[in-house]
Amino acid sequence: MLQIRNLRVHFGKSEILSGIHLTANRGKITGIVGRSGSGKSTLFRSILGVRELVKSYRCEGEILWDGEPLQSKKFKSNPPIQPVFQDPYSFFSPFHSILESLLEPTKIKKGILLSPSARKMALENIESYLNRFQLDGSLLNKKTKELSGGQLQRFAILRAILSGPELVLLDEPVTALDVLVQIKIVSLIKELNEKDNLGFVLVSHDLGLVKNLCDDLYILEKGKIIEFGNAKEVFMNPKENFTRALIEARNLSDL
Repeated sequence: MLQIRNLRVHFGKSEILSGIHLTANRGKITGIVGRSGSGKSTLFRSILGVRELVKSYRCEGEILWDGEPLQSKKFKSNPPIQPVFQDPYSFFSPFHSILESLLEPTKIKKGILLSPSARKMALENIESYLNRFQLDGSLLNKKTKELSGGQLQRFAILRAILSGPELVLLDEPVTALDVLVQIKIVSLIKELNEKDNLGFVLVSHDLGLVKNLCDDLYILEKGKIIEFGNAKEVFMNPKENFTRALIEARNLSDL
């Protein structure tokens, strides 16, 4: 279980996130919704520890997995959380084949040089997912420039789960994809959640996507969580005027 306790993030004298409390459970899909500039990208990167690498940012509070600091050495070799970034092209090297990129999680766990038997097992594991992800095996030998955005986004999700995480962070996973591809990505996330009991944290500005996918929902505005709860209940009976305005603007209250 991911727990965030009283997270505050400052950039210089500005407070970007203020007193964030959030819980994301195994086997659940947790949504974080906010407008542009609400702080959701900062929250995403804070969970990954990226902000700690930037001197201008100062983080306070706790980010825990099962009660232990997420950045502790215990989780270094086998992180319980893996990210999928908004731009799938940034997830892969343009110089390597998709297969070589997909083998990286295995190399990290077993050593840079895989034995022939270890490589064969890793390849079989990758191939076992291709039908579920609606991806042809011939794509494995291609490079990023030869794939569509939808294909690459599905490979990005596959690469994340090959590391064996219990929770996957998704940053705007269907942005800039056409409607048919969006449907495929949404169906894939649902299947991985229901059949594999894989948890997700979905960061998005798209209320329609969140309503379709999420069990729990957090509304983020100006660096603060202003409303949270069961996703269906939040959509049916929003308590905050801001949340109500978001829902009415998208005409989602009766969907």
